[in-house]
Amino acid sequence: MGGWTAYAKIDAFLFLPMQSVSMGATTFVGQNLGMNDVPRARQGVGAALKISALITVCLMAPVVAFAPHLVRFFNDSPEVVRFGTLFLRLMSPFYVLCCVNQILAGSLRGAGDSRAPMFIMLFSFVLFRQIYLYLMTHFVANTIVVVALGYPAGWLVCSTVTYLYFRFAHWEKHRIVE
Repeated sequence: MGGWTAYAKIDAFLFLPMQSVSMGATTFVGQNLGMNDVPRARQGVGAALKISALITVCLMAPVVAFAPHLVRFFNDSPEVVRFGTLFLRLMSPFYVLCCVNQILAGSLRGAGDSRAPMFIMLFSFVLFRQIYLYLMTHFVANTIVVVALGYPAGWLVCSTVTYLYFRFAHWEKHRIVE
């Protein structure tokens, strides 16, 4: 539990930049679609994805490299450091997936479509994860690594479904017209 708690505190730090860029994308897309500048809105989504991924990779690399030292800031128990380091090194490389789902979901919201991201995220982070956990712990292995990988598995599903929806649902036509 201590290892997960330390991981979660560092995880929150890593998520802040991508969430901030996502909120910026929401505003940018909404403003540009409001002005009927669809090409600029599309360009902004691409730029937000690149910026978010770059920041995430730049933050993730030292976190993976210095994981034990970072965990020790919160608890210096050897077991806590071991598990906190395991979680950070296991899950951090998958944070780039979160950039995809966060930026595209924010862009959809900016286009006036908040329902699709909500349902996709509820499905991915709640329903899919519960099914994954049940199947994996009952039929594959009931280990901490298998359980922890439920998060990246949910991120992968969310990013894939969000991308497909974004790509094929004509998001730029969802804008709210007064």
